[in-house]
Amino acid sequence: MNILKLQELLERLVKLIEHECTGSPTELGQRLGVTDRTAKCYIAQLRDMGADIKYCTHLNRYYFASPITFRFWFEPKIDIEDTPSNGEGGG
Repeated sequence: MNILKLQELLERLVKLIEHECTGSPTELGQRLGVTDRTAKCYIAQLRDMGADIKYCTHLNRYYFASPITFRFWFEPKIDIEDTPSNGEGGG
């Protein structure tokens, strides 16, 4: 699968979980256009990325057990040694 399509799918999955609209694994698969087994694999991927996702059998839905912020991009790394600490810029 193309990485951008995977990003879009995982972001959609996160929104479904946040809005408490996943339903059962079968319903979730239908919402995502995949099988229930594939939907469970995507849930597992989010868990591997650090999301604390649980499933409520009473309400038949997935939910985040703790708050998360989902980011799927690169951020520049700032090396503290390269940053002037005393206001002297060297230029």
